[in-house]
Amino acid sequence: MHIKSAVRLIASLMLILGLLVAGPLSSTPSAAGPRLDRLTILGGPPGGVFGIFATGIGTFLSKAVPNLDVSVAATGGSVENVRRVNAGDAEMGIAFTSDVHESYYGLEGFKGNPHTNLRTIGMIFLGIAHVVTFRDSGIRTVEDLAGKRVAVGTPGSGTFATAERVFRSIGIWDRITRVPLLGAAAGSAMGDGRVDAYFWTGPFPDRVTIEAAVTRPVHFIDAYTPLTRTDFMRVFPYYARYIIPAGSYAGVTENTPALGVPALWFVHKDVPAPLVQKMVEAAYGREGHGHMLRVHSASSDMTSLKALQGVTIPLHRGAEAYWTTKNIEIPERIRAR
Repeated sequence: MHIKSAVRLIASLMLILGLLVAGPLSSTPSAAGPRLDRLTILGGPPGGVFGIFATGIGTFLSKAVPNLDVSVAATGGSVENVRRVNAGDAEMGIAFTSDVHESYYGLEGFKGNPHTNLRTIGMIFLGIAHVVTFRDSGIRTVEDLAGKRVAVGTPGSGTFATAERVFRSIGIWDRITRVPLLGAAAGSAMGDGRVDAYFWTGPFPDRVTIEAAVTRPVHFIDAYTPLTRTDFMRVFPYYARYIIPAGSYAGVTENTPALGVPALWFVHKDVPAPLVQKMVEAAYGREGHGHMLRVHSASSDMTSLKALQGVTIPLHRGAEAYWTTKNIEIPERIRAR
């Protein structure tokens, strides 16, 4: 081979090798354009409310924040999400404040393994623990669930974690037949007679319960009042009292106390603060709020004034920077660090 030809061949091979090492142009700064940030948000089981919110947030941010592409991943739910974000398997996710709190401080199922890579952005909706049966089932109180088949959510979901905390505190966790079904699957199972009741933590009004009540009137079981006779609220301070109003679902004829738990948007601490601030500004701004209301009516809770409700661990620096511009008072215990 001629020497000049050989030199040109070697130069071409070195150029190709350099491009392979550099990786795709879309992820690096170049003359072709600015860096494209790629993030993943963890939702929940397909068709579940976490998946709906994660898709809504991810879709809007990909359009509203320049050079940002957000993909959505289906998961088992709240508990799985905090574990994966802490481990760096994804940059952000949605979880109930109960699981964010327990994981960050290394409590309950996370005992001895604090997930200190987590940081919060803010609340996106208030989850309500629905304990539901059909009105003609003969089940009137939470104690009546003993010996019955109860859908308690799938392991790894926030619903399952809350159901276990509630029913253990009341003393019936080991006296029910636990069926691992979540959300719509739990509602369908009750309609088909495969379970006698279900426990489901979701926004109010709840689509699962609306659909269940279409077939037969439903009855809400008061699990909150029995908890007041235990130390539940002291041990788990992130829960709150909620009232499910009479007439909210077919068959519900009286106000029923229920357990409320905020669902939070959270991120890994290493996501750049300027990027987080841009995301928060977009999602909680007027256009973002309008978009999320079209995604789900429970997004009415996704506002600056309610953003810190249920937050018990440190904020991300980017989120704190944005909430400060909105004159939101930030308690010292959740200051970014």
